[in-house]
Amino acid sequence: MKNVITFLMCTLCVFTGIAQTDLSGSQMVIPERTPELEALYLQTNQLENNGTAAEINANRLAIKNAWQEVDPAVAALYKPTETGNVSLPTMSEGSYDESRSPQDWDSDGLLREGFIDGLDMDVSSNNGDIYVTAFENYVGTDANLYVYRSTDYGTSFELWKSIVFNNTVFEKIETISIDGSGDNYLLAYMLDENSLFFAVRINMATKDVDNDIVSTDVTDFGVDRNYPGSTSGQRVYATYLKTDGGCSDGDLLVSARSTAGSYGFDWVDETNLGTCARQLDFAYGRDGGSYTTFIGGVSGSLYAKFNSSSNDPGSWENNDNIVNGSTLESLNPTIRAARYAPASDKVIIFTSSRNAGTTDNYDAKGYIRENGGSFAEFNNYPAGGGGDWSIVQPDSWVRKTNDTEIIRTAYVRNRIDESENNTNRSLTFNGTSFDSFEPVADANKDVFEGFPSVIAETEDELPCVAFAGTDVSTGIRYGYNLYFDRKSTLGVEQNSLKDFTFYPNPTQDIVNLSAKNTIENVSIYSLLGQEVLQSSPKQKSPSLNISSLASGIYVMKVEVDGQTGTYKIIKE
Repeated sequence: MKNVITFLMCTLCVFTGIAQTDLSGSQMVIPERTPELEALYLQTNQLENNGTAAEINANRLAIKNAWQEVDPAVAALYKPTETGNVSLPTMSEGSYDESRSPQDWDSDGLLREGFIDGLDMDVSSNNGDIYVTAFENYVGTDANLYVYRSTDYGTSFELWKSIVFNNTVFEKIETISIDGSGDNYLLAYMLDENSLFFAVRINMATKDVDNDIVSTDVTDFGVDRNYPGSTSGQRVYATYLKTDGGCSDGDLLVSARSTAGSYGFDWVDETNLGTCARQLDFAYGRDGGSYTTFIGGVSGSLYAKFNSSSNDPGSWENNDNIVNGSTLESLNPTIRAARYAPASDKVIIFTSSRNAGTTDNYDAKGYIRENGGSFAEFNNYPAGGGGDWSIVQPDSWVRKTNDTEIIRTAYVRNRIDESENNTNRSLTFNGTSFDSFEPVADANKDVFEGFPSVIAETEDELPCVAFAGTDVSTGIRYGYNLYFDRKSTLGVEQNSLKDFTFYPNPTQDIVNLSAKNTIENVSIYSLLGQEVLQSSPKQKSPSLNISSLASGIYVMKVEVDGQTGTYKIIKE
């Protein structure tokens, strides 16, 4: 099952309107804002999209100083996170020698053969590059983080980075791409077996790696970022659960944020939200609006919570009790916000759901918040199959573009008695409701149900999914083999050249090419991005002999008049 992570914070608790059973610690009522504070918070939201790192950090300190005059206890919330003397795991370069089988990208593309214990994916807003991250734990010893990158919208992948972590194993990963004008980074936020919540940051240009502690005593987390054009103004926000909050069940809900100009590092303003919770997720919307959803630690109720000012410690609103745990059992909710301003927001939660107190299969529920209101159910989504299947491990993603309301979700359809392969499905929220689901994995794949099949979009705004298969050789189900798939209409012919054709396809040996103008260069690549054949024919109608290649799927790049077309070819 999904690794459940919990977080807790030793700071003052912000008052929340939550069922008494889920409260923890000393609640703190945030006083009414003064005119000076209102002006500073207005500036916060203005700086969110266009401010420099120096302006954003100065605004934060000004808010702290203004609170000091009103209530020093609130001002005390604005401080760096306390991580004690905890050490980060040591890192070393990993192996890049791996065996993989070629697969058809219209089906499931195999990125890695081997055990997979967790994965995530993000897409660069800057250039559409896709990053799939996955980790493998070596029980009782080390862990390996693998990063696969596609620079052609999922047509081919390379093992871009491999990192070994010594004397630790991981429980969860979420991936954030910091991209735009300025330094660009890929961040993998990790939770390890010692409840250490930390970030691994890879420079996209140099591949240099460093890491930074977010918090300690953590059991679950969710992260997301804002999206100004300058990367120095981009910050990562999080809610997470900590274990030292005095909860009788569940762990303490906490929020924090990275520092502007630190590219996902230097975490500050860790704030105890006074709630015992479990199974949470987090989403950023636009203009400072951020959202979290979670299950009440004691009550089992489904909640959501809104912050209007970029995870500011004094800006969390009361909890929205969406559905009582005594009525419905909710499991592993995912939350995502359309890219609208908070006053006109549109936010959905998609969660596994079944009648409380039963052993029924899990169906799913969709809940929506619009225009700053409360969440309400808008979709009841059955697993189908007469109770033999459950909907589990939902995931969601939305493009970082203003006014985007298309939200991609995915889930695993789990065969409860294991008599058939699990499947996974892509489900798109179109701004009003869900479109019909779309099957993702091939019928011969048994999708692993222990963590999500993660979803994103390729550059042409169509869904793509990364997931793990299943190994049952020991009698226990493990994630095995890492796959990537994308909507079938995303054929590589999308980058086709005008007046260019080739045939036959499939072929056993010869590919005949024809263009109106001279074909300057032809390159053949494996699906992992390795060049396996190159030719410079300087002709309009050359033939290419590929008989030396092994059977499988390849990518052919053709250059004519300085323009490049990309095509899929099948070698029989």
